[in-house]
Amino acid sequence: MRRTILTGAVLLLAATGCGEQVSTPDLPEGTSAPEAEQSPQGETADPQEQASPQGTQPAPEEDTDQSSGTFVLNRYGNENGFDDQTPTEYVATEFTTFTDMEWGTWADEVARGEGGVKGTWCMQEGCQDDPYEVEVELGDPVDVDGTTYFSTYTITDYGEEMSEEMIGTLEEVDGGTLALPSTG
Repeated sequence: MRRTILTGAVLLLAATGCGEQVSTPDLPEGTSAPEAEQSPQGETADPQEQASPQGTQPAPEEDTDQSSGTFVLNRYGNENGFDDQTPTEYVATEFTTFTDMEWGTWADEVARGEGGVKGTWCMQEGCQDDPYEVEVELGDPVDVDGTTYFSTYTITDYGEEMSEEMIGTLEEVDGGTLALPSTG
């Protein structure tokens, strides 16, 4: 009987602890709530904020109106993908991701940038932790349901770290083709 009562008391305490409500403190008038916590990398949880930081100034030749122009389908933080322009982190295909991108040009017909490249094709080489430095050009815009997307990429400079074998593997897995939205 004691064991049953003791077990019941423990369960009751555990149940009340699970539903604990944490109240937010009352802030003095004229102050706002603190900013959302950031991840260790200094990025927010919203995939579009991560991919296209709001605090950066576009280069003069960039299209700053993200309601028009040419986009990429970016799957960074979102497996369904979202329309993006000048992404910092860009999941280009199921095999390849461009990281820490800085775009010098983002126009209707071509985009040029530099940053890192990594993917499933180079995992055995450790590229997940140390991406290869590259310069990339996006091109061949296509219309998908009224929105224009870049459909191809070309690595214009592989840097010094990437071996001929890795260059060949990258070219083989993607063929320079970017992911596009499904038509529906």
